Amino acid sequence: MSIRETADRRLGFLLGGYRHIGDHVKIGAGYNFTNYSDELTDVSYRSHGFFVNMIGKF
Repeated sequence: MSIRETADRRLGFLLGGYRHIGDHVKIGAGYNFTNYSDELTDVSYRSHGFFVNMIGKF
């Protein structure tokens, strides 16, 4: 992630696994090994941890 306004740059990775539930839904879980959040206004860099994700497709 790179934020031009604050001249800040962070690197890291996510590890996740997903499983198809029928033809139109995927559910997954994983761990965020980075210190930043997908909430771009949160710049505290204390956001590592587990996550759950559900994806609908068609």
